[in-house]
Amino acid sequence: MKHRSLALGLTLTVLVCTSSFSAECEDESAPPPAAQTEPAGSISELQNRDTAFSILIEAFRQVQGRIIQNDYEACITAANALSDLKTQRSVVELAKQERKLRVAKLGRQIGNLNQAYDLTRRDDAHGVAVDVPVPIDTNHAAKALMDDVFISPTAPDKDGEIKTTTVPARDYLLDKTHVPVG
Repeated sequence: MKHRSLALGLTLTVLVCTSSFSAECEDESAPPPAAQTEPAGSISELQNRDTAFSILIEAFRQVQGRIIQNDYEACITAANALSDLKTQRSVVELAKQERKLRVAKLGRQIGNLNQAYDLTRRDDAHGVAVDVPVPIDTNHAAKALMDDVFISPTAPDKDGEIKTTTVPARDYLLDKTHVPVG
């Protein structure tokens, strides 16, 4: 349940961060909006996608990192409950190896996602004949994520109605900054 609400929160965060809202103006005296040229609109769209991808990939890294760390801590706790010291050490060593392998796999997954995005991004930029650098900034995204809150369902009340609560992102996410994977 905790991971579902986290996934929902991250999805909503990405949608809200990348959406632009506009309101219709009923006032006839307002000047018409300035016409936007196609290249400027294309550049803005590509930059918005870059920002959204940065946030999404950083959220993925932190959530998966948190899951890996929680599993590792559960294994260590279980190992500490064992009475045989030799078995306890073996379980701890296996838990460390498993965490190391899972972190390496996560790094490969993120690398693959970055490559796929880069190729798609180049195709999109080529399609609109615009050359815009790809500023995937996961450090900035990590800082931005820490300011967010997630909306999480709570237990049903006495009437069976499910309420929601907000939870600071730092309670779910692994860390504020990271070592780049690559």
